[in-house]
Amino acid sequence: MLKRRTLLQGALAGAVLSGCSTTPVAPLVSKDNPFTVDGNAPVDLVISEEYGGFAAAAYRKRYAAAVVTPKLAPQLSGQLLPRFAAGNPPDVVLSTGDDELELGRLVKEGQLTDLQQLLDAPSWDNPNAAVKDQLLPDMLNFGRYDGTQRTVNYIASVYGIWYSASLFQRNGWEVPRTWTDLLALGADMKAAKLGPFIYAGTHPYYLLELVLTLAAKTGGPDVVKRIDNLEGGAWKDESVTKAIIAVGELAKRGLLAAGTAAYDHIGSQKRFLAGKAGMLPCGNWLENEMKGLVPQDFALTMFAVPPLDSSPALASGVHVAATAPFLVPDKARNKAGGLEYLRALLSADVAAQVTSEASQLTIVRGAADGLEMGSALRSARDLLSAAGDQLIVWYFDDWYPQFADAAATATGQFMAGGLQQSEWTARIQAAADKLEQDSAVTKYHRE
Repeated sequence: MLKRRTLLQGALAGAVLSGCSTTPVAPLVSKDNPFTVDGNAPVDLVISEEYGGFAAAAYRKRYAAAVVTPKLAPQLSGQLLPRFAAGNPPDVVLSTGDDELELGRLVKEGQLTDLQQLLDAPSWDNPNAAVKDQLLPDMLNFGRYDGTQRTVNYIASVYGIWYSASLFQRNGWEVPRTWTDLLALGADMKAAKLGPFIYAGTHPYYLLELVLTLAAKTGGPDVVKRIDNLEGGAWKDESVTKAIIAVGELAKRGLLAAGTAAYDHIGSQKRFLAGKAGMLPCGNWLENEMKGLVPQDFALTMFAVPPLDSSPALASGVHVAATAPFLVPDKARNKAGGLEYLRALLSADVAAQVTSEASQLTIVRGAADGLEMGSALRSARDLLSAAGDQLIVWYFDDWYPQFADAAATATGQFMAGGLQQSEWTARIQAAADKLEQDSAVTKYHRE
């Protein structure tokens, strides 16, 4: 910024010395315009979800002459990779969906701007606070590559266990406070001829997510941090062992709904919403994914994974992952406009609009507070608020997806009776050790 400011001051001095000039002078850096945006320049915005364009109105309000027209592109890679290759990418991209961009490849090619300047800039809402200080803790790590912020992952996905509040009320059931309570509730559901617990058997990552959340609530955040860092013996941690044994009790006590192992995520969710099972682990995208299939009187609600006992390390902890990466290409024609668009996107008003209109929670701290919403989104928001700084995060599934798939597969096999707990631990730890020693795989580290 200092070089830029010096150049601008020189240009102004030159104009004074020459007596007059018709050359337009670029704006100086200020808290209101930290990237020296040209208010007349258009912003080329390509998004894979409609909410990605919600900041356009705020941008145009501040820069009335700017043309900002969001272009919705579900087939993102097919449309944008040729533009990246030609050196003519958009100014802002939201990459989600089945045809999302391969971000690691773009990072290696030097195609993505370092967004630290955005995070250090004054907030759109409060010029005396930095953008990064308005965001939920630990969420920015999801967009870092080798320590550099290449994307800002905008949506906060909250994980927990879903239930029908109306079903619980009719039967006099209470939300379990500990894992022992959950097992007892499962026994009551089974006695009522209801399959207590269902999950996507063909996508056992949901089970692994449950295990790791339980382990982190028991032993604290370092449990999953050591797993992320591929530390020796991380999967043999006592808290992980306790967690996998506890989750295994669901199968051992016959508390799984019939056919669970054979269902995919849609099949298990349909069974749950049809009243064939009492509890389902999933993220808060469930309501959007099953839109139109949630019965009107179901009162879809989420509760946090209950801890093993009454004295956990993270009593109010919930697993949260930041998804929906926004990026500014390094060769964007209007890079300053792209950064400014993201600054507007990270304002409280725009984030609140995303929550209200798209039923999504964002990484903007407190932006969803006080909003009117249904039971599903409200319960996820309340869990996020109650967690405070006790957010449970891990990154190995993004950093090493093949390893994560292997760990999830082993977890599914364990639940189906194909592995003993000791075999589950040994198999995943061996895979982690092999990965750590593989020099061909880029390694990442959490502080």
